[in-house]
Amino acid sequence: MIAPVRVPSTLNTAELAGVQKLMGGTSISGVPYNVDQWDGYEADRNRVVRHLRDNAVKDTVFLTGDIHSGWACDIPADPASYPATGDSVAAELVCTSVTSDNLDDILNVPPRTASVSVENAIKAANPHVKYLDFDSHGYSVLDVTAAGVRMDWYVLAERTSASSGATLSTSFNVQANSGKVTPTQGGLQ
Repeated sequence: MIAPVRVPSTLNTAELAGVQKLMGGTSISGVPYNVDQWDGYEADRNRVVRHLRDNAVKDTVFLTGDIHSGWACDIPADPASYPATGDSVAAELVCTSVTSDNLDDILNVPPRTASVSVENAIKAANPHVKYLDFDSHGYSVLDVTAAGVRMDWYVLAERTSASSGATLSTSFNVQANSGKVTPTQGGLQ
């Protein structure tokens, strides 16, 4: 992921260990931190963000994955001032895993139980994170048009079955020239 993510230190030991295993994180001076993503390369990410901002580059959408969770995020021009300004230079859409373990699997709990409070804590610590699902297995469908980009997240009924059905979980748009993710209804047909 390119979006900055601060993992709150309020998570309990099991939750913190699960999030770190899922996202490749570590602790630096006791503070949870993810150095396996762009958070480990802040100077480089800052150069990319400054370039987008200073050159008024529009319609940048980062498509990422391999962190076994689904996300929709704004990429803040400045994470410190984002809560007040909402200034975003780009958007990021992250597809979840089809079969790799997610947080519920790591914690050995039913889906959409323990992870919900973890997701809420991470979103509270990172207001530019608009959607986060640490549990669902599935895939995403992406639609790119002149009007913008749309991603639909589909959730599998059973990750170990090749014939598993899937249902629409959520959808987000990035309207042209906005640099922001917004929830939307319905799935692509």
